[in-house]
Amino acid sequence: MAALQLIARGAKNAGSNDLWKLELHLELEAMTQVQTLIDQVELRLDLLARADARIQQLQSIPGVGPRLAEVVVAVIDDAKRFKNAKQVGAYAGLTPTQFESGTMSRQGGISGRGNKLLRALLVQVAWLGRRYNGKISEIFEGICRGNKTRRKIAVIATARRLLVICWAMLRDGTTWHESGPPKIAIQAN
Repeated sequence: MAALQLIARGAKNAGSNDLWKLELHLELEAMTQVQTLIDQVELRLDLLARADARIQQLQSIPGVGPRLAEVVVAVIDDAKRFKNAKQVGAYAGLTPTQFESGTMSRQGGISGRGNKLLRALLVQVAWLGRRYNGKISEIFEGICRGNKTRRKIAVIATARRLLVICWAMLRDGTTWHESGPPKIAIQAN
């Protein structure tokens, strides 16, 4: 940013050959104003997050920051409304689609239903969680089985598992323990 500001410094007196400097100057001003607004919103979100025990609870998971915790709490709302982990994964659109015809039955990609922002944040945290969270890394590597072609499948499955862990923590009122995530009862219907 500082280097771009040095380039755009003489923009107001720019001739017709240097109109790009004026455009750069205006874009930098707009970017500064937008960043100021973003900072104000993030400050307000941080204040709200400190007041909500559920957000603090989810932030105890290594790699889960305030924005993901806020989105999970906002989307899941009352954790007790879901009967099992399958319902939570389906609600977020992180479960595979089913194709059935006659005797053939196969699974496709994720359904994509539910909150797109939640899915995107979960996937990003799943990628990063491999570095900072031993349990998330274990889940990812277990699904990958050392095969590089399974990495995208593994990150989606890890994101789903992370969401289910968050749901179980909210449902039970527990915090993260490095010895393992909360026990999740997976029931059929």
